[in-house]
Amino acid sequence: MSALSAAVEDGTIDTVIVATPDMQGRLVGKRLTARHFLESCEAGVGTCSVVLTWGQDHALDPDYALSGWANGYPDMVVVPDMATLARYAWFERTAFVMGNAVRPDESAIDVAPRTALARMLERLAGHGLRARFASELEFFLYDETPRSAHDKGFVNLTGKHATLHPETLMRTSEDEHFLGPLRNHLEAAGVPVEMVKAEYSPGQVEINLHHADAMKAADSHMLLKAAAKEIALQQGMIATFMAKPDHDLGGSSCHVHLSLQDESGQSAFAAGPDGRGASETMTRFLGGLTHHIRDIFLFFAPTTNSYRRMQPGTFAPDSVTWGEDNRTVAFRMVGAGGARRIENRIPGADVNPYLAYAAMLAAGLRGIEEGLEPVGAALGGNAYHADAPALPRTLDEATEAFAGSELIRDCFGAEFHDHYANYGRQSILAARAAVTDYERRMLFLDI
Repeated sequence: MSALSAAVEDGTIDTVIVATPDMQGRLVGKRLTARHFLESCEAGVGTCSVVLTWGQDHALDPDYALSGWANGYPDMVVVPDMATLARYAWFERTAFVMGNAVRPDESAIDVAPRTALARMLERLAGHGLRARFASELEFFLYDETPRSAHDKGFVNLTGKHATLHPETLMRTSEDEHFLGPLRNHLEAAGVPVEMVKAEYSPGQVEINLHHADAMKAADSHMLLKAAAKEIALQQGMIATFMAKPDHDLGGSSCHVHLSLQDESGQSAFAAGPDGRGASETMTRFLGGLTHHIRDIFLFFAPTTNSYRRMQPGTFAPDSVTWGEDNRTVAFRMVGAGGARRIENRIPGADVNPYLAYAAMLAAGLRGIEEGLEPVGAALGGNAYHADAPALPRTLDEATEAFAGSELIRDCFGAEFHDHYANYGRQSILAARAAVTDYERRMLFLDI
């Protein structure tokens, strides 16, 4: 706080953003004058609890115990976690603080994404383990503005590029006016970026973040999304993290890398003289992931659009598979020594990192506690041809599995379980009532 006070005093900072993640993995928050933040807001910033219950389109969805017409949409408080204080470097004289959502009486809100992850980290620590994560995020750039996209009905949008040039230096050089500031601003905000590249589809970008302790990694994921979207807007573009924005394009993934360390700081996953083998902890953790994948799948594919991405032959998995350095499986084992890790290749770019990370830990810890073996054998070939259990194909299927999950109720509690089961159901109902551009193309002239 003293560093912030000094920056406010010398005019380096005049605005402080206090934000927290909502269910969908969007930052919700307020911009405060730095003076007011220092005088009054260290204990928290009040806001309406509806931010943890509304739908994808900010609809006032029913049947949430936390907030609704029945209890008058009460307040909640976002308490700044001052350890997250950083420059919001793509805006002048602006600082950023991530906060934790609590009730006005300071009791925890179990359904808040940051709280869910924190509790799973406590549970992990009870086993003498610490988790480190890294997100590999993909997104698309469009030569559109929010107004132009709206006026086009969000169809026939103009992508930043029209041709395939994946991995080529020329493509990223074309986009360096955007990618350079994005990398540099993130680094200035305390978000270490490892690399950026042109992904497969026209206008698609991938950015890899450096691994970090779980909460820091999730916070960094959120800041990356915010920076990409806001810097794109500053340059007259849109950055979208939809899992599959167009049927002619590939999907955007969020491969999640997870490693575990023991109390001495050594890898809990590595085994063998070269550190490339799987320890018993890694094997049991993988067993939990593969046995309980249906319980937690809602947090890897949280929207109806998520399932458009997961098609055979697209590098998005469609079955419960695992293997060593195999990009066709759901869970890829990779790395050596301290970098020995599990790559979860299921999530799309629309994932909420706090919930996805927490779900992986819940399932993996259950595998350790119950001594589970991974489902099936390690695959070295094309997993799309494997005789393996199918992953959920629709949001309906994932929501049904989540709603019936004893694992979720045991690990996260009844309030959390009911809240996110309702989220799945409300998302399904909203999608069922929507008239799509596909239906208009197929039926408008022919029926």
